[in-house]
Amino acid sequence: MDSFSIVDAQADLLHTSDGRTLIDLFTAHGTVWLGHRHPAVREAIERQLGKVWITGGYATPMVQEMRAAMNAFLPGGYTLASLASTGMEANEQAFRIARVETGRNSALGFAGAMHGKSFLTAALAWDNGDGLAIPQVHRMPFGPGVDEAATMAAVESRLRSGGIAAIFVEPVHATSFGWRASPGFYQALRELATRHGALLVYDEVLTGFHRTGPKFCFLQHGVQPDIIVFGKACGNGFPVGGVAVRDGIAITPRMLLGSTFSNNALAAAAACATLSCLQALDPEALVQEIERTVLQAVLPALAGSSVKLAGAGAIWILTFPTTGQAAACARSLLAAGICIGFHNCQVRLLPPLTIRPGNLLAACQKIAECGILHA
Repeated sequence: MDSFSIVDAQADLLHTSDGRTLIDLFTAHGTVWLGHRHPAVREAIERQLGKVWITGGYATPMVQEMRAAMNAFLPGGYTLASLASTGMEANEQAFRIARVETGRNSALGFAGAMHGKSFLTAALAWDNGDGLAIPQVHRMPFGPGVDEAATMAAVESRLRSGGIAAIFVEPVHATSFGWRASPGFYQALRELATRHGALLVYDEVLTGFHRTGPKFCFLQHGVQPDIIVFGKACGNGFPVGGVAVRDGIAITPRMLLGSTFSNNALAAAAACATLSCLQALDPEALVQEIERTVLQAVLPALAGSSVKLAGAGAIWILTFPTTGQAAACARSLLAAGICIGFHNCQVRLLPPLTIRPGNLLAACQKIAECGILHA
């Protein structure tokens, strides 16, 4: 990619060291959900900077305020268990909760998901090609070309063997072709988890906070997970994630929640302000408009081409036949003033919720043009 740095950012625009302005459809891996330098989030952090930053677990009014706000935001029947510094850390905490709750030590995940890059979270979903493995972590086949019934049979077989404390699900595989299973798959998975005494964990680090429309993607599946993991958008770019549990799961010291920087007052201020801003908007309508624009501007142009578009709401992935084609498209988009995510043969679009319609349409038109050019 071109060599430049971002020197300024505001709303849905980035300004570069070489004097260009980019429409941001990357939003720092989807973290800047309300746009860069959002005034309410910035002001909340600035106010907290003048009070207390971090107390190592001792109570602060801001963390208490954030807990109340998050519990009010969560769907009924769920309570915030702990804040974390990252989504990866939140997934680690979710597994510790499941181990203590079930008395078991194994976890099950699905190929192609992304739960983080720690030893545990990486092993759940992808093979780094380094030969490292955790015997207690089982990865099921999943994704394009894999039969859902065959995957479900493999899941049931593993659950019958015993020892599974938690099943981890990422509802949209945003680093793997925008893959989604059918709602019926997740409903069957919920039934199997219940039958075999495993906890169902929905990793909503990217999909949560209305990214696909509703507050959390699991609401579209008609299931109730035991644990919800969230992150990225909830601090509008400030490092913060969290874990929520369903009623009936008691949090105990043995679960080892928290860490040095988790539950700090600055993160709580960012999360609290983000929640307040979301509630002042109509996020579901805004996400629907983003989806409509992407589908109308990009999908018809790619019809019949070798480039595939998949996703939902404000998560979209263009998959090219080769890494070289995807890289060429990404370079063309940057040259045309569009910032996107790029990984292997995929170009990822994660626009902010508050993107201006004209900027979104212009970006999508350029994406359609570049997609066809490099197909």
